[in-house]
Amino acid sequence: MQFIQAPIIEREYIGVNDNLPPEQLPKGFFKKADNVFVFDNKIEKVFGSTAIAASIDTKAFNGLGSFENLTSGNKYLVANINGASVSQAYSWNGSGTFSAITGLTSTNSNPMWFETANNYIFGVDGINVWDWDGTTATKNRAGVPVGTTLSWFHNYLFNAGVLTYPNRLYWSNLGDPTTYAGANLVDINPGDGDKIMTLARTQDELLVLKRNTIWSITGFSGATFSATTIAAQNTNNRIIGYGIIAPFSAISTGNDVYFLSYLGDVPVIRSVKKTMFATTLSGGIISHEIEGTMSLINKTYLSGITGIYDGRFCYWSIPVNSSTTNNCIIVLDTFGIKRVKGKTVYPWTTMTGKNATYFALSTISGSAVIYYAETGTTGLVIKFDKSLYSDKGSAIAIDVINRSFMPDPARKQHWKYLYNRVATGVTSTVTVKARVDEATDYTTQGTISLASSSRTLGSFVLGTDVLTGTSTKRSRINFAGMVGKNISVEYTESSTSAVTIYDQEFYYISKGLRGS
Repeated sequence: MQFIQAPIIEREYIGVNDNLPPEQLPKGFFKKADNVFVFDNKIEKVFGSTAIAASIDTKAFNGLGSFENLTSGNKYLVANINGASVSQAYSWNGSGTFSAITGLTSTNSNPMWFETANNYIFGVDGINVWDWDGTTATKNRAGVPVGTTLSWFHNYLFNAGVLTYPNRLYWSNLGDPTTYAGANLVDINPGDGDKIMTLARTQDELLVLKRNTIWSITGFSGATFSATTIAAQNTNNRIIGYGIIAPFSAISTGNDVYFLSYLGDVPVIRSVKKTMFATTLSGGIISHEIEGTMSLINKTYLSGITGIYDGRFCYWSIPVNSSTTNNCIIVLDTFGIKRVKGKTVYPWTTMTGKNATYFALSTISGSAVIYYAETGTTGLVIKFDKSLYSDKGSAIAIDVINRSFMPDPARKQHWKYLYNRVATGVTSTVTVKARVDEATDYTTQGTISLASSSRTLGSFVLGTDVLTGTSTKRSRINFAGMVGKNISVEYTESSTSAVTIYDQEFYYISKGLRGS
């Protein structure tokens, strides 16, 4: 007689690993987790996005920045977008439409870096530099270097990427980002065939990220910070052989900086700290688990990859497959980084439906919200909207594929049931598909209704029903003819409702061994 075996229970989740075959994935990993967060031991649909204003113009964006003038109390989003012949800067104060900032034009299709310094917002694109305090705009202010990247740090505005001096770092006078003294500059390892790509900050260091090396600047001491001091004592080589390949991909998380780099022919996300102290060539990479996704990046358009950090999640917008613009977001949950069996694992998921070309983080709405300039020529600025589950009105579709579960490699199993615990209170359903032994297709096994199990008081069953509209419930899927050594399950759902899946339990009957 055959008996149902003790269930395989999966309730501790980590994130995506598309670098290994499904049957080799460790516990807690998924083959795919698109448009969901995987944290706190649950699978949860991501939030939606909405346009904050009417289209500025049917042109492509060159940059997006956040500006908060603490003196006036005014807050703005500032965008640079192509025009008929020149690009134009626009501002938005939290309502209505974007307004052109008079006098702030630049070169079409030139990426613009924004930085706030001492109640000004600065923009540089390598051809023009301008600043704006919310009232007065100045273009190509005398004496200010025309770089491509800026960093306001220790009350100095650092400026790099000047076309004729690709290894030169400039900085403003102390506390005055609009004035640069002639001696306030240093060449970072000049003549090495490299160039400065971007600047980033970590703890008390300014990082200078070149294409093949990374340097740090230390020794800040007020007005005594000088070219002599910085060149002779405080320019430190941190990483040789690995640099950044997309200027807008560098993300500062406080005690570390993550950035897009290369390992062989595959783009990777690296940690500055881990790379500095790694004992192997791949030791500084934090994107091992999503190498399958990273290998899909269209390498012709690497320079357009952009990232942002909201205090917990890191987001990078990337172009995958044949896309020439960013059409996918990879998401790292920094709270979920942990050691598992002596190895640090990184919890990744993906988003589709949110196509970001530039990001900005702003409190213009009262709390910190991520905004992005949409790729293509819609001319729309979009915000991450945690109040809904649609992207510009289109329902968010989730797609989650488990690792393969294989209790005994020598026996086939007759897979009987799948139990899930899910959150209820909405009208949508989750479709459950399955395949055995890596079959080509997943076949539908059933659906999980997310409707509440609560009844009216007149039909309330004591001990069974709940008096709330939203709760959790346990559902069962009966597998149809699923016989094989391993099984994998796919969850899909497309609606404007929330989805939360907790536990998974697989029940099966072990088949007997066969002789040769």
